[in-house]
Amino acid sequence: MTEPATRRYSGRSVDEWKAARRERLMEAAFELFGTEGYAATSVERLCSQAKVSTRHFYHEFANKEAVLIAAHAYVIELGVQGTAAALADHADDTVSVRVRSAVEAYLRMVMSDLRRAKLSFVEVVGISPAVEQQRLAYRELLVQSVIHIGETGVARGEISPKNFRFLGLSFIGAVNTVVYDWMVSDPRPPADEVREDLVNLGLGLMLD
Repeated sequence: MTEPATRRYSGRSVDEWKAARRERLMEAAFELFGTEGYAATSVERLCSQAKVSTRHFYHEFANKEAVLIAAHAYVIELGVQGTAAALADHADDTVSVRVRSAVEAYLRMVMSDLRRAKLSFVEVVGISPAVEQQRLAYRELLVQSVIHIGETGVARGEISPKNFRFLGLSFIGAVNTVVYDWMVSDPRPPADEVREDLVNLGLGLMLD
């Protein structure tokens, strides 16, 4: 028995229409949350920006919080992919090279688009238990990356043992504070200088 033909509208299947609709909502959320802010953005504003009806919005997302979680997850994915690729490319290099490559990859991702920085360091903080859980889970991924770099360096005899969890939490806190300050500064310091200062901080914490 053959499967019934998929119904198509203007050359697209229903699934393709839904995917395109969801993508427009995600783009609208990324833009509005990353510029005007989560609290200042209503569901109606998201729908207007995305050219999607409120009825169709609720077909895709349970509420506005769910869109924020999805937008933040996108930034998380970029960060995880970037740092993982950098570490994989330098798996056999010294600990200093690995630290530099991972920190630079993360900072270039988050600082290349101010909306990413705003989502990561402002808009997801203290919104709700679900959003906070996602934020802390991502922080833990970054901490575990620092721990892995450190323990690998110890195993290779490059550095002495340290409390790498404390080091990771301290460094991530510093990154969040410094990037936020850079983001809101007027005039804004050159991004390359801020990245280099943070790389040097990371190297100092790991190697000292």
